[in-house]
Amino acid sequence: MIDNLIKEGESLVSDVQENMGRKFFKSVRFETWASKAMLYLENYQKGSVVTEKAKERFKALDTRTNYSFYQFLLGSLKASKEFEEFQDAQAEEYSI
Repeated sequence: MIDNLIKEGESLVSDVQENMGRKFFKSVRFETWASKAMLYLENYQKGSVVTEKAKERFKALDTRTNYSFYQFLLGSLKASKEFEEFQDAQAEEYSI
């Protein structure tokens, strides 16, 4: 699931709009992806500092802030994936 969210997030670059030097999204695809990514963090990284920060930023989201939120959320998903892979490797190493 996280791989799909990351790929979907990366594909949103084509939806970025710019006005007066400010980048933003104005698409249902962005809203859908952001909601799915938040649901993922809520379910798989519940209570983490990253998830709590994402929740605060998600609640205050608007077109002035959605591009920076996009960058934060995509980065958070990538970090979560790396962390989960590390945890899996550690668990595998200790189970042998």
